[in-house]
Amino acid sequence: RQAFEIADLEQRRGHLFDLSGQYGSMHEALSKTDGLINRYESHLTECRQLESQQENRRERLSRLKRERSNYRYMQRVWNPWKKHRDLQNELRMLPEGIHFPAEGLSRLEKLDAQKKAAEEQLKKLRRDRSRLKQALEADKSHTELRDHASGVRALIDLKSLVESAERHLANVSADAAMLKAELDEKLQTLGSDWTINRLAEVDTSPQAHLQLSTSARNYQTAISRRARHRRKYRKVSDAHHQRQSELQDKLKRQNITSLPQAIREAERRLVDLENLAQLSVREAEYEQRIRSAKTQLEKQDDGREIPWWGQSMLTLFSMVGGFLIIAGLVQSVQTSWIIGWIYLLTGIMGGGLAWSLRQHFEMDNDGYSRRLHSEIETCERELNDVRGRISRISGEVPHRRSIPAELQNRNRKSETELIQQASQRIVDLQAMSRTQEKLQKTRKKLSVQRGKLGEYQRDVSATRQAWCDLLNQLGIRETVRTSEAFLSWQHAVDAQQTWQQWQASKDDVQRHQELLNQFREQMEMIAGRMSLRSADGLSLSQTLNNWQKMLHDFDQSHNSYLQKKRDYSQVVKQYRDAETKLNRHQDDLSQLLRQAEVTSPEEFRRRAKQLQRAEELRALISDLNDQLNSLSKEEPELAIAEEDLLRYESNSNQERIEMLDLEIEDLEKDIADSQEKLGRMRQTLATLESDTSADDLRTKQARILDRASASLRDLQANRIASSALSRLTAEFEQRFQPETLARASEYLDKLTCGKYNQVRTPVGSRALLIREQNGLSRNVGELSDGTREQLFLAIRMALIDTFAEDGIEMPVVFDDIFVNFDQQRTEAAVETLLDFAATRQVLFFTCHQHLATMFEDQQIESIWLPALAKGETRLAG
Repeated sequence: RQAFEIADLEQRRGHLFDLSGQYGSMHEALSKTDGLINRYESHLTECRQLESQQENRRERLSRLKRERSNYRYMQRVWNPWKKHRDLQNELRMLPEGIHFPAEGLSRLEKLDAQKKAAEEQLKKLRRDRSRLKQALEADKSHTELRDHASGVRALIDLKSLVESAERHLANVSADAAMLKAELDEKLQTLGSDWTINRLAEVDTSPQAHLQLSTSARNYQTAISRRARHRRKYRKVSDAHHQRQSELQDKLKRQNITSLPQAIREAERRLVDLENLAQLSVREAEYEQRIRSAKTQLEKQDDGREIPWWGQSMLTLFSMVGGFLIIAGLVQSVQTSWIIGWIYLLTGIMGGGLAWSLRQHFEMDNDGYSRRLHSEIETCERELNDVRGRISRISGEVPHRRSIPAELQNRNRKSETELIQQASQRIVDLQAMSRTQEKLQKTRKKLSVQRGKLGEYQRDVSATRQAWCDLLNQLGIRETVRTSEAFLSWQHAVDAQQTWQQWQASKDDVQRHQELLNQFREQMEMIAGRMSLRSADGLSLSQTLNNWQKMLHDFDQSHNSYLQKKRDYSQVVKQYRDAETKLNRHQDDLSQLLRQAEVTSPEEFRRRAKQLQRAEELRALISDLNDQLNSLSKEEPELAIAEEDLLRYESNSNQERIEMLDLEIEDLEKDIADSQEKLGRMRQTLATLESDTSADDLRTKQARILDRASASLRDLQANRIASSALSRLTAEFEQRFQPETLARASEYLDKLTCGKYNQVRTPVGSRALLIREQNGLSRNVGELSDGTREQLFLAIRMALIDTFAEDGIEMPVVFDDIFVNFDQQRTEAAVETLLDFAATRQVLFFTCHQHLATMFEDQQIESIWLPALAKGETRLAG
């Protein structure tokens, strides 16, 4: 985390990036400090010019606003003044109404309405009087049916019986036709070869239905039993063939002809690889002995030589001696050549002494050197022998003398991997051997199931033949489909019921038709005696209705004549009263017109409207006077003459106002822009006045560079430490995991068919990580429901194994733990659970038949528990 605080290269943030930004800001600030004085003077001059321009713009804006206010005031005053002047002219044109009656218009309207109502009533009474008079003249008494009324009433008394009989006949006939159509449709549904005679021969009794249901149930039970056993056989057979093909593919890929022989070879290979480790130790031992002997030889060779400073001193003595001898002889000085002889003899003596010592030590070390060479040769022979054996075991070329130490370490690692591969191969071969044994057991089981399948097939044939015989016996078309047969049976039953209903409807129609024919004969006989016209095409009830109407018209004709006569007398009286009322309303209207000195109601209404308009104009003129007074008070300093108002033009005044608005808007915008620019100028001047010096900026830059260097060193140290800590943590997590998780990893590998092979917990965390076959790791939240349940099952089984090692034995109970597993993992879980139950008692409860079948296939007997309250069944195995 500290490294990310210093610098996060992906997100480009951290202390280093902050320092870099500060350094860049300092650099930009330094580049801007060069022309500060010139910039300050230019900005100051420009600021003063802007202030002068602002003052001029404000004065002009004030003048324009005053002018616009004057024009707007003129516009506000002119409209009320113009309206006041027009209203005064209109008022002078209206007449004065001094002798107009009070509420004259309402009285006129009331009298006019009363007169119109009286006229309308008079017209209506005149029409009623004429109509009643014509009706009285046209009304005559009809006496044709008076002699035969009793006979007609006797027939009419039977009308309800006749109508009931006709309705019943119509309903029964419609039902019969509908039943006949339904019967034909049902016969067509049964087939083209079905007739009413064949339908009558079909046995639809309850005993026949019971026989049909029993035979169908037996037939379907036999088919279901055969299909269930066939699915079971096909499922086991497919799984057997799949496993067998997978096993053959594995054997073919690995070139294995005999599994026992391959297992023995793999075990021998493992023993050889274990010996390979011992040979590697011997190889390292011989290499170390050879290196030690060579090191001693090198040290011995270096020790025999005389040091360079010794040889230099002896040579110097000899040269000085020779020089002194020559100098003494040349100068005839006895002392010099004597001293030279002394030096010369000393050098010769030192050289001889060195030669004698060298000869002595060489004679003593020759034997030791020969022994070292002999030991080196012996070790090399042994080393070559060991390397040859290693190469035969591992299959490598024995050229290790020139292999570096790093490659030798890798070879040692490869030896460990070879041992692991050999062990894994033995495990794989043993697993294939167990699979082969299971396949043999499955073949025997399939043979037994084929025999049972033949018995079930014979049972199906027998029940099918019995089913077909029963269909022929009942008269139904032969078919092997029970649903189709039951459908045909149901159609036949429905058709037979419809046929019976149709027969009953036919008899009922015939009986009612005969009854109505007898009644018609009697009715025609009575009608002939009364000399009534025969009604062809009408039913009996319609004919009786016509006769009843004739009698009713005869009874009402005389009563209607008397009532019309009374109505005529009353209408004549009302007509006279209406004439009197109309005359009175006309007199009142004439008197009202004379009071207003007019001759017609229209003239009266015009006079009333003119007076009303005069009152309205006076009120409007008063309001306008008040409005003009208030406007004059708003601008007491501004005086407007009537001549100015007469010369006023609305369009030109509005155009001038709009022009002033635009000019004022432009001035205000210019003032705002100039004020904003002036503010920026003043801010710039203040910034330039308070700007820091360049020396301070350079000092800050130097400090930033020092801090960045220190942060960079801390970042490199943190990265090195973090990398080392990550490697140590990963190695610790791989090597030091709890034993329970190691066992859980084995169980999870079996349950998931090798997809997930390790369960571990990171250092300093309680979370679980699961590694896939491809090396990726996932947490528990990323797993599916089925895989998560398999993980928890593996951990529980590992805990139970740990408790068992501590002496805690307990029975284990599982309840439908395979619900979310697929087929392959369910089979793997069953095999894993059987291996787990080899050393302890395990109870497995389930309500699924296929799980019980899987355990039964593994020779595990299922126990059926007592039925529950709702009829549910559960299996224990």
